[in-house]
Amino acid sequence: MSVRIEDIDFPVCAYPYRVCYGDTDAGGVVYYARYLEMFERARGFYVEEFDLTLVDMLEKNCLFVCRRAELDYLSPARLGDALQIKTWIPEKGRSYLTFYYEILCENRRDDENQPLRIASGVTKMACCKENNGRVAPCRIPEWVLERFAAGPKNQK
Repeated sequence: MSVRIEDIDFPVCAYPYRVCYGDTDAGGVVYYARYLEMFERARGFYVEEFDLTLVDMLEKNCLFVCRRAELDYLSPARLGDALQIKTWIPEKGRSYLTFYYEILCENRRDDENQPLRIASGVTKMACCKENNGRVAPCRIPEWVLERFAAGPKNQK
């Protein structure tokens, strides 16, 4: 079975995150670099939805490395906030996946009584493989595409 990346639809998935003391600065506000770490966690959970693990990919010489990261700060998250990190893949190519993220605060509301938007961002992940000590871009392997095409395991 041959799978084309163009034919795969990626759902939006959401993951909970509770802001702890170590996430914050002296004023109890989330330190700016922590949002990128939250994106990293959500991305790991997201690919696991498709029965892919980082360990499995490493064993099969398939690495996704960050080529670009972008982050917009919309409102500060604070100590104790219950966050939700929405994650999805709206852009894809033969050798890359672009992940989008939206962080919402469940315990604080905006003017329209919706969860407060905290941050949004993008990471463009290039598929690579290691060869003789060098990491080089490559096409996303067929076995990875097959798992993505099968859909999230919790929807099976």
